[in-house]
Amino acid sequence: MAIPLISNVGFTEVNSAGTLNDKAGTAKSKLPIQFFKLTDNISGNLTLNNDSAHKKIFLDTNGKNILNPNGSPLTTNSSTTLELLGSGNIQSTLKTSSATESSTSHLGTTTFSNSDSSTIVVSNIGTDLTVEKYIDSSAGTFKYNGSTIDSSGVTTLGGSTPNAANIFSGSYSGATSTAFGINTTDGTSAAVFVGDTSQSSSTSPASGGYKLFIAQIQPNTVSALRMDEGSNFQNSIGIYNSLVGGAVGGHNRYSGETVHTLIFSGSRRLWWRYERSGNDRRFVFTNNLDISCVLSGADPFDGVTVSSGATETSTVTNSTDGSFNITMTISGTNGSSQPFALADVNSGTGSLDTGGYSGTFSAKAFS
Repeated sequence: MAIPLISNVGFTEVNSAGTLNDKAGTAKSKLPIQFFKLTDNISGNLTLNNDSAHKKIFLDTNGKNILNPNGSPLTTNSSTTLELLGSGNIQSTLKTSSATESSTSHLGTTTFSNSDSSTIVVSNIGTDLTVEKYIDSSAGTFKYNGSTIDSSGVTTLGGSTPNAANIFSGSYSGATSTAFGINTTDGTSAAVFVGDTSQSSSTSPASGGYKLFIAQIQPNTVSALRMDEGSNFQNSIGIYNSLVGGAVGGHNRYSGETVHTLIFSGSRRLWWRYERSGNDRRFVFTNNLDISCVLSGADPFDGVTVSSGATETSTVTNSTDGSFNITMTISGTNGSSQPFALADVNSGTGSLDTGGYSGTFSAKAFS
């Protein structure tokens, strides 16, 4: 076998990341045969630029590793194939990709880098937060504030009474029985004392259009208002007969406090509604990788595994906050025991020859 003249070989030792052409130097880099040998482990990327003078190019790992936590370990753009030698591993160790949006008003699509265009889409969803419940009571025995309305009775629509302490609040004063306090200072919501039925009824008066929107009458307007003022009902039922007929105590609207005195006989079912529409923020993540990933960031995802090609949805109720800070993380190896990464081994246009190489590559997690 013919042995090339030593003058035709450019021999360069490599102990750090960077461009191999530069490490060889201007004169040596023009020799037709380039031989690069690692003398230390490399953290980062080794780049080889194209040079028409090159006829043969070798990179001997010499038992040393090239690991890049931020991307590809190699970038060869040479038209001459880079021939790899030795047993050192050549791997990308990039396993995470993050997406951040600091604006709370954000809506739309954000694409994760190095993820085959995996995305997170933030959208607004209008929601009906209406709550309705009833409390069974007997004449002359009831007195309610926000906490008792929230904790008592049977909920027939929605969940717990939102903001009950602010809407149905205040201490009772005046009459010694059959009264409840209502604070009407929440101008963004409608607190409703729907009315009453017999205790055997399971149908709310609201279904027949009987409602008294208490929060629509602002405080500090007059010293006293009729109980039926502002209501939208006719031909009242139950205790409404007494209310409309005038057998009702006045209620003082000063300082946002209303004290109602209800006069009725027998056991009655008192109905309450808190009518409100709200907004939810919906976060939908789509995993375009060929393998599963784990999402973290606490809000809106934390420790959630998403399979390849799948989506994961998180809905933050009663919120207009579209901000997020999400990290997707991969792990594991392929069938050849090559660890998965979010980058190619070679990010350049040139080719690699691994015939004399016995180390372990990383495997890109997507095509």
